[in-house]
Amino acid sequence: MQKLFCIVKGLVVGGALLTAQFALSDAKTLSWQDLLPELDETFNLDDGINWGERVRLDLNEKDVRIPGFMVPLEYKEREVVTRFLLVPYFGACYHEPPPPPNQTIYAVYEPGYELGEIWEPVWIQGTISASRVEEDLATASYSVSANSIEPYD
Repeated sequence: MQKLFCIVKGLVVGGALLTAQFALSDAKTLSWQDLLPELDETFNLDDGINWGERVRLDLNEKDVRIPGFMVPLEYKEREVVTRFLLVPYFGACYHEPPPPPNQTIYAVYEPGYELGEIWEPVWIQGTISASRVEEDLATASYSVSANSIEPYD
């Protein structure tokens, strides 16, 4: 009976892990290039909008996954980050001018993420929207309400 219980428990836990892994795969994995609008025959560069301010509205409310480097804005406790900017390269906003707004993501992760070393990249997953957020360090043209953060492997 105990063996049967262990087998059933293993199947339930294994199934839950597979379901969680499958749910993760439902998110569209983006590269930083994917945040830029496509240049095609309908694209108008004479509309007065700076290239660094242009966004893809078709990404609004999509579940996405994107790698990057965290620039902490708010800590919940010691080293637990709840608000941050996600940027495509290490040192952005600290040692160099910030990336353009359409290459900067403002993110909120309510549970908080225990940040080890600031130079370690992470994956964030959550719902993205094209919404401008101005912080002291940089301006972001995208926001993500993150539901998971994990180290980049």
